[in-house]
Amino acid sequence: MGSSESVAVVGGAMGGLAAAHHLAARGRDVTLYERQRYDEKRVNCGEAMTAASAVPLAKTPENGFLNPVPAFEVSVRVDGRHLGTGTFPAEDGFVTDRNAVERAWAERLSARGVAVEAGRGVTKAEFRELGREHGLVVDATGQPSLASKVRSATDEYAGWMVALNADATGDFDELHPRARIVFEGYLGYAWAFPKSETRANVGVGWHDPPEDYFAALRSACERNGWPVPDRAATNVDVIPRGPSLDPERLHLPELNAVRVGDAAGIANRFTGKGISQAIHSARLLADCVAAGRVADYPRRLHRSMRAEYLLSSLATSVIAAGRSDLLAVMLDAASGIDIEEVDRRARKALSRLLRRPVLAARLFAVPAVRRAVWTAARNDWEYRRRSPGR
Repeated sequence: MGSSESVAVVGGAMGGLAAAHHLAARGRDVTLYERQRYDEKRVNCGEAMTAASAVPLAKTPENGFLNPVPAFEVSVRVDGRHLGTGTFPAEDGFVTDRNAVERAWAERLSARGVAVEAGRGVTKAEFRELGREHGLVVDATGQPSLASKVRSATDEYAGWMVALNADATGDFDELHPRARIVFEGYLGYAWAFPKSETRANVGVGWHDPPEDYFAALRSACERNGWPVPDRAATNVDVIPRGPSLDPERLHLPELNAVRVGDAAGIANRFTGKGISQAIHSARLLADCVAAGRVADYPRRLHRSMRAEYLLSSLATSVIAAGRSDLLAVMLDAASGIDIEEVDRRARKALSRLLRRPVLAARLFAVPAVRRAVWTAARNDWEYRRRSPGR
């Protein structure tokens, strides 16, 4: 076993950068491994960031922070009919060039003593060896995680979303600087995050993706009046569908490893938003490491997400039940709450729903909603349970 003060972080996107940052700030000797080079174009999913102040960089275009977002407009429209809109302020939100944010953060970490090994992939055998060489290994490799591959358990996640997104150029003057998310009756949504009056990240995500991804993206853009991005520049990404990994699998003593962010299977089940969740998990892990209580991390992480999980499960269950009309009423009830508060302090939004007795009665009349509440009450989330060792 290596020095208890040394940590290897595998995966250098937002979750891994946050883990390296917070662990180094707590006195750990950190080495960060990232398979891509930061000066090369990287996947640009996650261009809209909430809780941007959690990224320790000046909010300048040079650091990738292009456009402060005053609000996210979340609309429900089915078969051309507009059912409702909720407006969610974003006091701490930015639309970014995420690759530039990651590059600037990695440079800052390197300048502060973190050994940043960019362009350095880690094999399964090397992952095991890192666990023997360091006091801890942090898996921030995404989903399925490298730890899952090492354990031959890539099917242990309950589910994921497929997201298609790209930069598009054209006329975004009417929308800029606000961001827009549109639910259109399927279990997923389309979005446009303007970076300027003439450029935006546009995309669409699905829990149950269609056979032809790009045709669906093109159709969503045309329905919403957004320019269609170039197919060659479009990314296909896989992101967790909520807190899908059993807490018992977040800390893997046999590998001397823990998982954060997408590797831990966490993202908002409703929206797929995962950057603020990844940073939250990394900061919480660092607190547990500093206290010498790494084994507490899974329980603390899942406990901190329970209210968010319940709220997002309510929303996805009404969509799955074909009740987009109820989703529109839910958005109206929660409208005005800061977009990050909806996640991190979801009890505020839940209390608003419960203060509308008619809405609460309509929700609980839907069998899928009752099942979602019962599942959350038992803390039996959507992860799959497997036999020991899997």
